[in-house]
Amino acid sequence: MKTHYAMIVSLALLTATACDGGAIVKESRGPRPDTVITMLHQGVIELNENIEELQHHITDLKQMPIDTDPRVQELQGLDLASWELHLQQWMVQRDNLVSSLDSIQQAQAAPQDKVAIGNQWSERRAQYMKTIEELRSNRRKIEQKRTDVESQVLERYFQ
Repeated sequence: MKTHYAMIVSLALLTATACDGGAIVKESRGPRPDTVITMLHQGVIELNENIEELQHHITDLKQMPIDTDPRVQELQGLDLASWELHLQQWMVQRDNLVSSLDSIQQAQAAPQDKVAIGNQWSERRAQYMKTIEELRSNRRKIEQKRTDVESQVLERYFQ
């Protein structure tokens, strides 16, 4: 009982000290970081990590033994093609983020050129959107073809 009481008192004192004694100090190490730039940097970091991981996955797929069944071979080829398109899509997305960061830095360094830099960014953005849509469309086609081939492979089990 005495030990229990001593622990309660100690906990109460510790809590009171922590609540009362810790004054909140705001750090001011300069201007607050730009949230858009931070978000773009984080996107680049995450895409780089995803790209590296997917490159390893693609390497593993390429090293898989080739099956004797032509339909299974086709499935493996479609899987590889789909992942390679996915990799290409992520690389285009990463390059777009890097380009956007570069444009922002240029505009910050030369505010008098903001309009021209913005126009160049808009042109690149339009090309990026076109490229991304083409990649997505190609992936959808491959995924549809893969679904069809997979169905043919599986149908053999039910005949």
